[in-house]
Amino acid sequence: MFDEVRLAHIIFAGGSIVLFGLRGGFTVLAARPLPQRIWKVLPHIVDSLLLAMGIWLAVMLRLNPFHVTWLGVKILCVIGYIVLGVLAFRLPRPRWLRFALFASAILLFAFIVSIAIFRDARGIFVLMA
Repeated sequence: MFDEVRLAHIIFAGGSIVLFGLRGGFTVLAARPLPQRIWKVLPHIVDSLLLAMGIWLAVMLRLNPFHVTWLGVKILCVIGYIVLGVLAFRLPRPRWLRFALFASAILLFAFIVSIAIFRDARGIFVLMA
């Protein structure tokens, strides 16, 4: 069961960033709304499933984010990713700032993935040590 939940988590993570990029391409780069409502709703469904699979994995592995540093940092980064997305998409901002927030969110997502891969709070920066 672990392998299936892990695979689902990975698939939903990929879907999440693809949908985030699609939405960002329309709303931030093209400065126009998405053509259909489904493109606004679907990312929330995928992100909810991603979160559910992540929680399920943590429970299966008995990981406590207050004791497992890399998991705690990953959760804090996910919160930051959400905040950056909200700031980039929902609040009126100058286009250059929306783009900077969007790009920052994508970079933070990449860092979150690196934390998961290395299981280290330093993520990709563990390679510098």
